Parts: sequence; structure tokens; C-alpha cells
Amino acid sequence: MLSKTFSFLPLACAFLLGACTEMPEDAGSASFASSRNATSNISLPPGALAEAISMPDAVWQRSAQLARYGHSFDKAFYQAAAQREAANIAALKQAFLDLGPGVDPEEAGRAAYVAYTYVAQLVVEYEIDSGPLAHNTAVNFGNKPRGLCWHWAHDMDARLQRENFKTLQIHRAIANYDSIRLEHSTTILGRRGDSMEDSLVLDPWRDAGDLYWSLVREDGRYDWTERSEVFAWKKAQKAKQTGTPSF
Repeated sequence: MLSKTFSFLPLACAFLLGACTEMPEDAGSASFASSRNATSNISLPPGALAEAISMPDAVWQRSAQLARYGHSFDKAFYQAAAQREAANIAALKQAFLDLGPGVDPEEAGRAAYVAYTYVAQLVVEYEIDSGPLAHNTAVNFGNKPRGLCWHWAHDMDARLQRENFKTLQIHRAIANYDSIRLEHSTTILGRRGDSMEDSLVLDPWRDAGDLYWSLVREDGRYDWTERSEVFAWKKAQKAKQTGTPSF
């Protein structure tokens, strides 16, 4: 009996620490290394920092409309977040433009602004005050409202969708779905028409609210697969286990 208990402990610990698995039937799952020091890798044009924090009120208002858990956010909150992340916003905008011709500079700037300022909002809403695995445990115990990796991915996706980008395209991806490593979900944004691999990972989970971004193919930590492919694989695996057909 004791040996069975000990053999169960690793599984229990994995659940408490990991438990970041996104399933096709998860509610709200429709279409989370050190953070990249973007400013050291990208040469910013003159005036880029000022442009990074200059955004129409309608943009931050679309973020504020999504506030939950009794929180409210005003213009000053987003201005402070943008000021704090101005260099990173400018660098991310340039990274979107560097994806190739056809990316609208206004959309690139807006996407970068939304990515950083909305992450700042989610940090407050999720009550982030620890590393990602510790926070996962708190969420799974019911001590924090939200903040698993797929929560970050879904909320970032939903927020970016509200911008109705014409030259940028949102992807969703999952890593480690077929291995013993902890499964991880993220949102990816790239030039419209490009493959996911040629787009940018936007991952706030891995560094507990400090936005990581890079080209998908340059992400040294995770090997990303389109979420739709992963969901199809999971359905097929479930069908094998239950003996029911997978459609």
C-alpha cells in the first residue's frame, strides 16, 4: 500500500505544479529563459519611443472593457504601463515590420502597444506575485482566479481579435502536448498569410507576466504546433482509449 502511495506522489505533484493542459472542450478555448531584451537586438528609428506610447483612447478603452474580478483600469494605468515598456513596445513594433512587406506600421504599433499594456492588465487581474509554476498551483487550488498558460493565451487572443487587424494574423499553438514535459499554450501573431513558423510568439506566462517574444523558429525553449492539430491529435487519442470514433 505504501509503495502505491509513493508511486502516486510524482503524478500528484505534476498535477499541482503543471496542470496547464488545454483541451478541445475547455470553456473559453476558442479562436502562457529570461525575457528577451528586445532593445539590444533591434535598432530603433528616431522618435520610436514617443510613437510607442502615443495611441488613441479607443485602444486602451477596448482593453478596459474586458476588465474582470472587480478591477477597473483608467487611462493613467495604460499610460504608465506604456511608459514603462516604451522601448520594448517600439522594438516589438519593429519586429512586426521586419516580418516583411505589407505589414501596416499603424497596426504593428497598435499590436505592440496592446500586447504590453494588456499583459500589464492581466498581471493585476490574475494576481501574479510568484513564478509561473507556483502560480499554476495557486490557480489549481482555487487560491488565484486565473493565470494558467492557456488562460494567458486565450485572453491575449481575445484581446487582439478586438483590433480587427487587416495585415496581421493571429495563431494559437501548443507545445509539449505529446511528451512528459508540461504542456504549454501561447498566442502567436504574424504577417497575414504567413505561416505560424514565420510569426512572433507572444508568451507572458513563462516569465510570470514579463512578456517574452521571438520568432517561432527561434524560440529555444518550446517546439510549437498549431493548436488545431493538437486538438485533432487529442481527440484521436481519446477515441482510441474509449473505443469511440473520432470525427
